[in-house]
Amino acid sequence: MEILDKTPAIIGYAIIKAEDGSVEEIKGSSASPLGDLTAYFSSAGDVMVNSLSLGILNYVSLGYGSNRLVIFPYGAKFFGLEIERDKAPLEFIAQIRSAMDAALKPKFELPHSIISKVQQINLLVDEFGSPDNKTHWQDLLSQGLAILGGEILLYIGIVEGQLTFTDKPPEDKENDFVQGLRAIIDFLVKKGVLEMGSAQARGKVQAVIERMK
Repeated sequence: MEILDKTPAIIGYAIIKAEDGSVEEIKGSSASPLGDLTAYFSSAGDVMVNSLSLGILNYVSLGYGSNRLVIFPYGAKFFGLEIERDKAPLEFIAQIRSAMDAALKPKFELPHSIISKVQQINLLVDEFGSPDNKTHWQDLLSQGLAILGGEILLYIGIVEGQLTFTDKPPEDKENDFVQGLRAIIDFLVKKGVLEMGSAQARGKVQAVIERMK
């Protein structure tokens, strides 16, 4: 991948397909078996997160010698990047994700049915979380995604507090994805009713409807 090839801090990297754990690409000067390490620890991390209901796997960090392997999901793949051990993994991953997001945006368009649901979800989080409770509602959004599970998690993620598709979903799964997004909307609305009462939650939902017109 061009972005990874042009990042000097990356010693080597492996890209793994999340669906079956197969290696898509390995590049760089690393002497470590990056493909095997990324495949194994991405799968193990995913199993532990799901088994313990911890939400969504953000990243895995492995230190060895003078280097570190950071593994994180992106779209329908896992990326394993070998970097110097003293680099802050979370900050580095955020930089790489941001660069990949910027490169990815013009490459695909989403159906209107999916775009409208994603917009509605983000507006709900904005309305329910305003003015000073955004982090809590972004955490609830993460919980909703984790509960939903399934294939949609391979294509969607939370970037800078916003729900977004990081990869183009299969055209024949459009209805399934719309239903999944609708389930997240229902989850958020129910949480809103539980936390602030039906009247206030109804007002927030109506505000979202108005903003979408």
